[in-house]
Amino acid sequence: MDELNAVLNKLKELFITVRYKYIKQNNDGNGYQTFNAYENKSHKRLHDGFLVSHLMRENTYGIFCRKTHTKFLTFDVDIPDKAEAIRVVLALYESLNELGIPTDKIFTSWSGTKGYHVDIYFSKEIPYKSMEKLYNAAVKLTLNLLDGNINGQIEKRPSPTQGLKLPLSINFKNKNPLDNICWYVDVQNGFKPIRSLDFILTIQPIDADVLKDLINDLPNETDLSRTLKPVKKEISPDLTNLDLSEESPNSLASLYKNGIRTPNSRNASLCKLAIYFNTLKISKQECEHRLNEWMEKQDPKYYKTPLKTCYQEITRIVNHVYKKNLVLNEEKNEIVVSRSEMLTIYQYPKKLHLTINALLIHSKRFRDKNRQFYMTYEQIATAARCSKNKAIDHIKELEQLGLIKVTRNPISGLPENRPNTYELNLNWLEAEPEITVTVSVDKVDSYRDIRTTLIIKTFPNNEWWNINEILYKTKEQQAIKIQ
Repeated sequence: MDELNAVLNKLKELFITVRYKYIKQNNDGNGYQTFNAYENKSHKRLHDGFLVSHLMRENTYGIFCRKTHTKFLTFDVDIPDKAEAIRVVLALYESLNELGIPTDKIFTSWSGTKGYHVDIYFSKEIPYKSMEKLYNAAVKLTLNLLDGNINGQIEKRPSPTQGLKLPLSINFKNKNPLDNICWYVDVQNGFKPIRSLDFILTIQPIDADVLKDLINDLPNETDLSRTLKPVKKEISPDLTNLDLSEESPNSLASLYKNGIRTPNSRNASLCKLAIYFNTLKISKQECEHRLNEWMEKQDPKYYKTPLKTCYQEITRIVNHVYKKNLVLNEEKNEIVVSRSEMLTIYQYPKKLHLTINALLIHSKRFRDKNRQFYMTYEQIATAARCSKNKAIDHIKELEQLGLIKVTRNPISGLPENRPNTYELNLNWLEAEPEITVTVSVDKVDSYRDIRTTLIIKTFPNNEWWNINEILYKTKEQQAIKIQ
C-alpha cells in the first residue's frame, strides 16, 4: 500500500492542478464522460480514491489544466500506424533536443490504442502561453525534419477545454489485454513498455526557471514566419563592378580611419564603407551620418564631385546597402556539406549544435584562403535563433573547448569593434559511406532550417533515427585506423 501511495503522490505531483473538472472513460471503451463539479452539484471532485482506482486499472480518468498555467506539456502523437508514430516521436525528441530539452527530461507513454503521449514535466507551473510557445516551436521543427509528411497529428495537451487521459491505466477501447495498458516506454530500447508503476517514481521534472530561459530564447511565431519568407537577391548596377575580394575588416577600418589616398576612388570607397558599417550592425541612420562626416574630411584633390552631390549619393548608397543587407566578403550562395561534417557536429553537446551549425555554414559561405571568416554575435544569434547573450555564451564555451579559434583585435581610434574572426577546429570525423549535399543559401536566418534539410539528405531513408549509433560506430572505426 505504501508503494501505491507513493505512485499516487507522484501522479498528483506531475499532473494534477484542476480537480473540479475531469474526464472518465466509459468501461466499454466507447467515449468519455466529462464531470464538472462547478456546473453540476451531483458531480464529485476528482479525489484520490478515483486516482487509486485508475492505478488499479478499475477505471480510467483524464484531466484538464488551468486557463493561465500548467505544470506539464504533452505532445499527443495521434497516429494510427505504430511504425509511423514511432518515427514522429523520434523526430520530436530530436527537435526538443535542438531546443535545449535533454532526453532525460522527456518521457513517453503508450496511448493504449494508437500513438504516444510525449511529456515534459515542470518543477513548478509556468504560464500556459509559454507552454504553447514551446509546443509550437517543437512541432514546427518536427514537421520540418519529417518534410511536413505525417499521417496523423500532434495535438497539444493539457488544455482547459480538452481532457487528457492519464498514463498507467487501461484504455478500455483496446480489448487486447497484452497491449491496452498505458505504460511508459523505453524510447532508447525499441519503445519497449516499462511494465511497472514504480517507474514514475524515478521521473524528475525539468527546472521551470531553466525552461523559461529556453522558451524566452525562442522566436515569436510572427517573427519566425517573417524570417522564413524567401527573399530574392538583387544586385544594383551601382555595385556591379565593386571589387571586395581583397578587402577585410582591417582594410576597411583603415580606410575609414585614414581616408581616400587615390583619385577617382570616392564612390567605391563610400560603397565599401557602407557595406562595412552594415556588417558591423551599425544603424542605417548612423551609417549615413558617419559617411557624411567622413566625406567632409577628405582631401579635395582626390575627388571633384560637389559635397552636396556626395551627400545625395551617400543617401542612395546607404539605402541600397541596407535594403539589400549587403555585407562584407564575396559570399557563396551554394555550398556543399558532407555527411561527415554533419556527423561531426553530433559528437558535441546538444546545446551547442545549432551554434556550431551556424558557424559551419557561415564558414563555407565566407571563409578566406586561410579558412578564417568573420561573424557578428547578432548573426550567430539570428542563425541559431537564440538570444545574443546565449550566442556569446556558446562562443566562449566552444573557444574553451578548443573547437574554434577566435581573433579579437579592435582597431584603435574607432568607436566600434570589428566582428570576431573565427576558424573552426573541430575533431572532423570520416563517415562511411560519404554523402555530399549541395544547398542554396543566401540568408543567415535560414541556417537552422538548412540544417534540417542537411540531416534528412545526408542521413537518408530515416537513418537519422539511429544517428547516435552511427556516431558511435564511426568513432570506433576511426580509433582503430589511428591505432
